[in-house]
Amino acid sequence: MLIVKNLSKHWKEFKLIDVSFEIGNEYCIILGPSGAGKSVLLKCIAGILKPDKGKVILDGKDITSLSPEKRSIGYVPQNFALFPNMNVYKNIAYGLLLRGEDKEVVKRKVKELAEFLNISHLLDRDVKTLSGGEQQRVALARALILEPKILLLDEPTSSLDINIKEEVIKELKKINIPVLHVTHDLNEARTLAEKVGIFLNGKLIEFGKRDILYKPKKIETAEFLGFNIIDGKIISPYEIEITDGDYLVENVIDYHHYKKVFINYNGKIIKAFTKKDVKIGDRVGIKFE
Repeated sequence: MLIVKNLSKHWKEFKLIDVSFEIGNEYCIILGPSGAGKSVLLKCIAGILKPDKGKVILDGKDITSLSPEKRSIGYVPQNFALFPNMNVYKNIAYGLLLRGEDKEVVKRKVKELAEFLNISHLLDRDVKTLSGGEQQRVALARALILEPKILLLDEPTSSLDINIKEEVIKELKKINIPVLHVTHDLNEARTLAEKVGIFLNGKLIEFGKRDILYKPKKIETAEFLGFNIIDGKIISPYEIEITDGDYLVENVIDYHHYKKVFINYNGKIIKAFTKKDVKIGDRVGIKFE
C-alpha cells in the first residue's frame, strides 16, 4: 500500500499543497490539467524531488528520505528516458545488470517481460529507430523488470497518436502491480482507473472510486470533468434533453453516433449529448431534472 501524507512542495512554477491519499493493489489515476503539479507529485514519490513537508509510506515503511534506487518504485517519465547508446535488450536489462544479477537470469527475465509486452521482436533494435509506442513499452519493461512494489507513470500516452495510444493502453491493462498514473486525458481515466483523484492547482480536490468520473461531489471537479452547473446543481450532459425552444446552439461536435451540443442558456454555455439532428445556429430548449 502507498500512503501519501500531507505532501507539499514548491518547485519552479509548480506546487503541491497538503496532498494526502492511499492506494492498495489497484490502478489509480490522478487526473488534472497540464501545469497542475502532477509530475511534481510523482517525482516526490519516486524520490527525485524532496518534499518540503509530508511523508511517503510504502508497505508500512517511511521512504520519504530514501534515495530513488532504494524505494522499490518503478518510474516511467513522460519522455521515457531510454538510453540512446544501448539497444532495446540492454535498456531493459540495465537495472538487473547494475545489481549484479546472473546474465542467464537476466536473459530469461528480459525474454519473459518482452513477451508479456509484445516487444520480443524489438530486442536487437536501436532505441532511436523505435516508434513512440514501442519506446513506451520498452520503458515499461525497464521499470517492471526490477519487480517494483508500485509503478509510477507520467502521462504515458500523451505523445502518441490515437492508434498507438490504444495499443499502449491495452498493455497497461495487463500490469498486475499497483499503478499510479497521472494524466490530463479523461478517456484514459475512464478506461483504466479503479481509483481516481482530481488534481487542480496543486491540490487533490477529490479522491476515491472511479464513480467520481460519473458522479462528482464537488463543483470544481464537475467543472473540470465537463459537467454543467445549473442553479448550483451538478448536471451531466447525458441528463440534458434537447427540446423545442429559443436557446441558441453555438457549437456542435459530431461523434458519428451522437452529437455534443453547446447551448447558450441565459448567457451560460450548457453541454448536452443528443442523437437529434442539431446544427450550429439552431434554436432549441433544454429539459433536465
